[in-house]
Amino acid sequence: MGSNFATIALLPFFIFQVFAGDVFVDLPVTNAIVAPDGFSRSAIQAGTFPGAHIVAMKGDTLHINVTNTLSDPTMRRSTSIHWHGLFQDRTASEDGPAFVNQCPIAPGSFYQYNFPVGNQTGTYWFHSHLSTQYADGERGTLVIYDPDDPQKNLWDVDDASTVITLADWYHTPAEQLMAQFKADGHEPVPASGLFNGVGRYNGGPAIPWSVINVVAGKRYRLRIINISAFAAYTFSVDGHVFDVIETDGIATVPLTVSSFVIHAAQRYSVVLNANQAPQNYWIRTPMTVAGSSSLCANASVCL
Repeated sequence: MGSNFATIALLPFFIFQVFAGDVFVDLPVTNAIVAPDGFSRSAIQAGTFPGAHIVAMKGDTLHINVTNTLSDPTMRRSTSIHWHGLFQDRTASEDGPAFVNQCPIAPGSFYQYNFPVGNQTGTYWFHSHLSTQYADGERGTLVIYDPDDPQKNLWDVDDASTVITLADWYHTPAEQLMAQFKADGHEPVPASGLFNGVGRYNGGPAIPWSVINVVAGKRYRLRIINISAFAAYTFSVDGHVFDVIETDGIATVPLTVSSFVIHAAQRYSVVLNANQAPQNYWIRTPMTVAGSSSLCANASVCL
């Protein structure tokens, strides 16, 4: 079984500030050559790779202009975006599932998603909702802050630097993997797992690990999002326990744990107190591919 890793280092931090109102976002969906684990392949990115980070405040209305310039014939070229975890109250047309709530956005076209977030707050993400397209990279994160969050006394820092994405990554385009799955019934196994967009695979180069910088004595709200298509992870931080305070956009009574399992599409917020001796601490996220086939014999991330 392989693992994803990151380290926590002790450095100064910066204050993040957002303002309520209408939020306008340009989100180009493009093909790009990426190599997050050292293996170069054509992929799809939503804004950037591993994905744009959209920020809103409680009560905001989002206006997200998605422009489709996809052209790679090895992948789906039409697209749609689903805002995962958000209730679309009277705005079902903006929910994103292709051929259900909307027609796909054709190459060379655009669509502006317009919807209020209402009283919803917390940690969310977005992804393509056309076939298996998001496994090729079309995904990102969305955080809705509450300026009057009743739990805000529990942490000192909660900003873009404390958002963590976990993703499975494939070296073969998703359409080919789907054809393989239909032919032999074996679930495609990821080549690697990505922590904040970087990872390693067996036999690949030693890509530098992601680093999350913290200041000794500060408390950090880490927002962990599993943006995978298939994989689950077990999240822990060496030498630390932490309090789970949010599950899938819902605030919870703080629960102290040393680790937790996070499945595809799930989100957790945890408060980590940087109260241990200053040094680097591994963040460990070993991957589990439940029910994976015999193809695991050639992969680095299977049980």
